[in-house]
Amino acid sequence: MTWSATAMDPARAAALLERADSVEAELYEREDAQAATDAYLDKAWHAIHFVLTGSAWAGDAPWAWAVLGGTPVGEDEAGWRHLPAEQVREVAQALAALPPAEFARRYDAQALAEAQIYPDVIWLRDGEDARDYVLDYYAQLSGFYAAAAQRGDDVFATIG
Repeated sequence: MTWSATAMDPARAAALLERADSVEAELYEREDAQAATDAYLDKAWHAIHFVLTGSAWAGDAPWAWAVLGGTPVGEDEAGWRHLPAEQVREVAQALAALPPAEFARRYDAQALAEAQIYPDVIWLRDGEDARDYVLDYYAQLSGFYAAAAQRGDDVFATIG
């Protein structure tokens, strides 16, 4: 399971949301194109969420919004989720206040393993390589939200 997201201007997002029957198909098609406004966290998404929130699946806003937030889009509850521009700005501000060095200090491989954070086999086995893997993707996520917030974009995200 990997996490990916795309940012787009609110007017385009609103138009897309009005076509609920085709929104998922359009987002998956866009995901295949990999635009400059897209983000990808590979399998680091769950660890990033856990480090930000201290929880495997829950957490306080805006931290929990960064990876698992948003309103479900379309019929598939496990599919795409939508974050409006206001929430994107809040996430960007929160992530900006947590630089990679501070995120690294919060990273705890033992806690990830005990919480069975996906993919649970790597946290203790891969040591610093697993930490660096998560840190690299955290930096990308922070940059993605910063750019999206600067443009005033909404974000659509999925895990699949």
